[in-house]
Amino acid sequence: MSPVRLDAAAACLIAVEASLLSANNTLSADGDGILRVVRHFGSLQLDPTRTVERTHYLVLWSRLGVYDREEIDRVLWRERRLLEHNAFLVPIERLPELRYEAGPWIDRWDGVKGWIETNRAFHDSILDQLRDRGPLQSRDIDDSKLVEGWRSSGWTHGKNTTRMLEFMAKALEVLVAGRQGRERVWDLAERVIPPDAPAGTLDDEAYAERRLDEAMRRFGVADLREIKTRTYWAPKDVLPRTIERFVEEGRLIAVDLPRSGPPRPTWATPDALARAESRADSRTTLVSPFDPLVYDRERAAQLFDFEYKLEMYVPKAERQFGHFVLPVLYGNELVARLDSERDRKTSELVVRQLHWEAERPGAQVRRAVDAAIADLAAFVNAG
Repeated sequence: MSPVRLDAAAACLIAVEASLLSANNTLSADGDGILRVVRHFGSLQLDPTRTVERTHYLVLWSRLGVYDREEIDRVLWRERRLLEHNAFLVPIERLPELRYEAGPWIDRWDGVKGWIETNRAFHDSILDQLRDRGPLQSRDIDDSKLVEGWRSSGWTHGKNTTRMLEFMAKALEVLVAGRQGRERVWDLAERVIPPDAPAGTLDDEAYAERRLDEAMRRFGVADLREIKTRTYWAPKDVLPRTIERFVEEGRLIAVDLPRSGPPRPTWATPDALARAESRADSRTTLVSPFDPLVYDRERAAQLFDFEYKLEMYVPKAERQFGHFVLPVLYGNELVARLDSERDRKTSELVVRQLHWEAERPGAQVRRAVDAAIADLAAFVNAG
C-alpha cells in the first residue's frame, strides 16, 4: 500500500493537535487538566531555569491558560497521582515502565554500577537511615560510610549523597517524597508509591508497545528517528517488529511528508490523519524552549521551518534573538519569538523584543499575539 501523501500544512496541524495546543482541545485549568497533559505526554520535564517561569509551569500554561500552581502539588504530593522521577513528573500508571528501565539504565553505565558497588555500605546505610528516621534531605544523611567520592567533570562532582540518592531513585529504591522550598526530600520508595499503584514490570514486547503508543500519541506523525528518541530503552530488534505489527493492525499508517533530505520511513495514527482533514486552527500561545512541540529542534525545523536554538549559554554579544526566547504559535505556524524575562523584584514580565519570522504580519495576527503575551504576563505575575 502506497504511503499517504501529507502536505506541510497538514503535518503542522497534526503536530499541533498532538501537542494539545489545538483550539479543539478543551482542558480544565485544575488538577484534572494537569493530569491529562502529563499523561498525554508521558512525562513533564522539571528544570530550575526561571528566566520567565519554570519549564513545567510554562508547558502547562500553554495548554491550560492561567491556573493555580498549587494544583500541581495536590496531584503530586497529596494524591500521589504523579511521581517526581529523574527530573520529570511521571504519571503513576507508568511505574511498570520505570521498573523495566531501571535495570538496563544501571547496567549500561559501568562507572555508575562500579561506584555503587564500591560504596555498597554507604548505599545500604541510606536505606537504613530513611527506614529509621523517615524522610530526609540529602544534607541530613550521614555519609560516614562513603569509601570513594563521585567524580565528574560537571557540576555534580563531589555531590556524593545527592548522586547516590539519584542513582537509587533510578532503581526505584528511594523516591522524592516532597519538597522543602526547592530542596528534595527523600524516602523509601515503598512509602512514596501509593498502595493502588500498578505492580510488576513489563517484558520487551510490552515495553516497546507502550513506548511506541506514547510516542505516536505525542507526535501524531513521526519518522523513525523521532520515534527512537521516545523509545530509547526498547531493544533494537523489538522496536521494528512492534512498528510492523502496529501497521498490520491499522494502528499506524505510512505517510509521505514534504521534507528535505533523504526519505525517511514515517507514520501517522489514523486519528491524526482524520483530524488533519478538519484544518482547524490552534489557539495563539507561547511555548517554553523545552515544550514538546519544539523540544526536538530537528523536527521543529523540518515541520515548521523554524530553526531554533536556546541562547542562554551563548555569549551575550553572539546571541541572535535573546537569552531565553519563547516561540510564538499562531494557527498552526510558529510566527515569532519573544525575548522576555521576569523581573525578580516585581514579578512583572519584561518584554525586550518580539522577533517576527517573516514580514510584519497583519493586524489580526498582531492582536492575537499581543493578547497571548498579556495572558503570559498575568500568569507570571500571579506566580
